Amino acid sequence: MKPNVIYLLSDQHRWDFIGYEKGNGVTHTPSLDTMASVGTVFRQAYCPAPLCSPSRAALASGRYGMNTGCFTNLHELPPDTPTFVSRFREEGYRTSAVGKVHMEIHRYDADYTSPSHNALMNALGWDDVCEVSANGMMRQGITCAYSNFLKEQGRYEDAIRFFQNWHYFMDTEMGGDPNFFCHEWPMDESLQETSYVGNQAVSWLDSRDRSQPFFLHVGFGGPHSPTEPLPHFMDLYRRADETAAWGNDTPQEWLGDGRRGYRAMISQIDHWVGRIREKVAEQGELESTIFVYTADHGEMAGDHGKFGKTSFFEASAHIPMLIAGPGIKEGQDSEALVENIDIGKTVCELCGFDSHTLDQGKSLKPLLSGETKVHRDTVYSEMGCDRMLQDGRHKLMWGDPGRDTRKLGRLHLDKPVNIPPSPPRLFDLQEDPHELEDLIDDPGHRTDLDRMKEKLMLRINENVQTQPNKSRGTYKPVRA
Repeated sequence: MKPNVIYLLSDQHRWDFIGYEKGNGVTHTPSLDTMASVGTVFRQAYCPAPLCSPSRAALASGRYGMNTGCFTNLHELPPDTPTFVSRFREEGYRTSAVGKVHMEIHRYDADYTSPSHNALMNALGWDDVCEVSANGMMRQGITCAYSNFLKEQGRYEDAIRFFQNWHYFMDTEMGGDPNFFCHEWPMDESLQETSYVGNQAVSWLDSRDRSQPFFLHVGFGGPHSPTEPLPHFMDLYRRADETAAWGNDTPQEWLGDGRRGYRAMISQIDHWVGRIREKVAEQGELESTIFVYTADHGEMAGDHGKFGKTSFFEASAHIPMLIAGPGIKEGQDSEALVENIDIGKTVCELCGFDSHTLDQGKSLKPLLSGETKVHRDTVYSEMGCDRMLQDGRHKLMWGDPGRDTRKLGRLHLDKPVNIPPSPPRLFDLQEDPHELEDLIDDPGHRTDLDRMKEKLMLRINENVQTQPNKSRGTYKPVRA
């Protein structure tokens, strides 16, 4: 029997807010810690883009945004795009997506339960779809499985009123608190979105055809803001000391509770990771199931006075990643430079087949089996015209989206690729892990800057991938 795959993808989970990382306060994640102890943890994992939709498009397709055209939240993959998920279906797997996937952009008239949306998801590789818009986006009019569930429970209007506690940046007339401000979920725990997604994933495992191997994507909308923890999980942190944000000399008075609420939302996700693993164990398939946990990007959480993502700082671009299951060395703690765009090609190889031919990921199987400790020379991330490269010592931001004050489009999420990048920055992560000292204008680091610029250009050239030409058939000259 082929191994199953459960792909657990959270939204906006930075790498250092997790139990096995001890350098930035305490986050209670016993299920993820257990998963790490029986698998491999990647301490130096980075996302392909510090923004939801372009990162998820890259993860699904195995291709960088520069090649797919998906480099902001206003782009989506065409339906005929090859994905690693499609390869699982071609190999006889039942494929399912539960929770947030974000292959369709967040239009306010979007309906994630519609036949057209299901057709898009099916074309990208998923057989079964139970999708949520996540992050309170239903307050903007999006229909999804979760909004319909709340309507069935008679609590939809209550939830909409709750999400109106926070200001939404695209609605200039809407008041409310910043998205990182913590408001605890006021209704029954089963009605909160993370609980809904977890319950739906467990239900799908219960109802599936046990004779067929499966690929299950579980997309948690948290810990992405708005910060809406369940009181039960907030209790873990309510009286705990909270670490200070890095590079933030004037922290907001609510920042400590915001960070506690962010940790509580991570702990809630961890609870459902445990429930899902328990269900697989109950079905007798724990030893034949590969588990992957990662995030699309991180969260600034007040570092440098910023919140959210769209930045190349560590808090935004550096993400958690761990893999456990058959063929994976237990208790392995890897410092290799990896990108989570590598996951698609990796799980395909672990299951005995190749990903599609355009997949730009690099299989992690040699690392997972313990054959090697080295994977990539550099890790790369991009957002529109801006690029980031990290080589294990230095980080070059060839452009910093957070400092770009140009009016480039409708949104800061709408940065085009055909303009010069915003101001560059250079950091020595070994000497300055919190990125407090920009070395870009330091004459003593001119050699480091030149070396990193050369590496970045080489990496961009390596990443560029043209679409294959479609043959028009045999050439036949016309004869008089």
